[in-house]
Amino acid sequence: MRVSVFAFGKLKTPGLRETADYYQGLIRTFVQFQEVELKPLSVSDKSPATRRQIQEKEGELLLHRITKLLGPRTLMYLLDEGGKNFTTQQWAQNVRDWEASGTSEIVLCVGSSLGFSDSVRKAARGSFALGAQTLPHELARVVLCEQLYRAWGVTRNHPYHNEGA
Repeated sequence: MRVSVFAFGKLKTPGLRETADYYQGLIRTFVQFQEVELKPLSVSDKSPATRRQIQEKEGELLLHRITKLLGPRTLMYLLDEGGKNFTTQQWAQNVRDWEASGTSEIVLCVGSSLGFSDSVRKAARGSFALGAQTLPHELARVVLCEQLYRAWGVTRNHPYHNEGA
């Protein structure tokens, strides 16, 4: 199985690139993993029409890159504040379900500051949240990588996760 994180923007905050790389290296002990960074479009003005137009263009870019790089059996999920919140055990159950179904490609998408277009939402299998709070996109990516490592660790009985200890 290959897991891909598609995200708008680069990790620029000091320490976050190193932390993301650290967890990505750990994830790779369990599955193939790649991170694809996409350049967000500049927002010339904050009018709803302009924001919607840019969101659509970013959506086209995202879907094009996913289609170009990955196969037809790809399951795409969005990281979105309105998505489902999962406990560690629920993340691990998702991993088990993906593996049991023979899924070869999982894509998790982190949008730009404008979020996702309707076309991207329709193409996605579902959406996940990393909690009720709003996180900066850079921090959300690091948290996502840690949670993926934790979930795969639980499925492999790795001692990293100590629930209830």
